[in-house]
Amino acid sequence: MRVEVIIVGAGRGARFGEVRPKQFSYLCKKPIFCWTIERFEKCELIDKIILVIPPRMKEYVQKSILSYSDYKKIKATVEGGKERGDSVFQGLRVVDRDTDIVLIHDGVRPLIFPELIERLIHQVEKYGAAILAVPMKETVKEVSRESAVAQTLDRKKLYSIQTPQGFKREIIWKAYETARESGQWASDDAALVEKIGKKVVIVLGDEMNIKITTSLDLKLAEILLRNSV
Repeated sequence: MRVEVIIVGAGRGARFGEVRPKQFSYLCKKPIFCWTIERFEKCELIDKIILVIPPRMKEYVQKSILSYSDYKKIKATVEGGKERGDSVFQGLRVVDRDTDIVLIHDGVRPLIFPELIERLIHQVEKYGAAILAVPMKETVKEVSRESAVAQTLDRKKLYSIQTPQGFKREIIWKAYETARESGQWASDDAALVEKIGKKVVIVLGDEMNIKITTSLDLKLAEILLRNSV
């Protein structure tokens, strides 16, 4: 079984409040992107890593990110597009045809555990498509355009979705080809797979696997990282 992961770090991170993209900001004296890469380097089931980065930043990534360690599994660094869907598609284009499973991961989720990655891969091997998720702890309400509560959703049926998300290569390729032809991306990769009629199963994630979106997230990640190493 051959597994490749696409680490998506092509966003500009406008909500983060810094000039440089948030994935290149420092977490415990090292760029967030480096922490993320290292988690997949340590996972024995991962064969190759594809990095998707912002346009015109290849030189920066080479000097400031890839110089941090002697990474063994990185096979390609590609520039992303305008939207996340465009960026993931660019990564999919360089996945080897003999690859069995493709994982897609947010570059700003540096606290993913290798053991969790392996658990996800095994479920993808069994079902074809699987994603990490954690149950919602708070009550969720659907709100109308007039800011009034439309309905209270059943929390027992709701999950907060994480990455990586994993798929058999032919499934995710078909999903992205279909979306690209229609010009309709989705908020996550699994949604595109659902649109072509494929079942996606849930794998219990971990609350530590946070996505760093704001400066407050960064502070929380620092605390979690110090307590986990």
